[in-house]
Amino acid sequence: MNYVLLFQCLRPLRLPASFGTLSLTAECFRWLCNHRNYSYGAAGDGIKVDLLHHPEYLEQNATIAFQAAIWRWMTPIKKNQPSAQDIFVGNWKPTKNDTLAKRGNTFGTTMNVLYGEYTRGQGDINPMNTIISHYLYYLDLLGVGREQAGLHDELTCAEQEAFNPASSPKTVTSS
Repeated sequence: MNYVLLFQCLRPLRLPASFGTLSLTAECFRWLCNHRNYSYGAAGDGIKVDLLHHPEYLEQNATIAFQAAIWRWMTPIKKNQPSAQDIFVGNWKPTKNDTLAKRGNTFGTTMNVLYGEYTRGQGDINPMNTIISHYLYYLDLLGVGREQAGLHDELTCAEQEAFNPASSPKTVTSS
């Protein structure tokens, strides 16, 4: 099992200068809330803490930040969408439609679930490549060969479709 993406949301990381310094945990969770139209309320309800009215708890209390990160990793957010955990451990079985949408039990699909439109379906963009670089860096630290990470298409969600698009694409009609 590869849990490097989860580690990004669990503790502050000090990476080589080329990666910059990431103070994650609360910041990672706050980013997920703000950039995925995902509310503090749902996570707060899940861990029984009023994060909707007190998001600062994530910065002030490492236990709450850890609980929120684990809750986000383990909890499907949308109907018919697996959790990142279910993708990683193989509990989620891709359907034919998932395969056609280029989703499988891969690191890239966990990014699709966790980061959504920020990374998915936009080609090889810098934010996604940075996440992949961090993942590969941690594989190296853990002594796991990069060849076990999979092919580039398995690491990325560059060409994947959303699990549940917010709206269906508009079709062009001729008159």
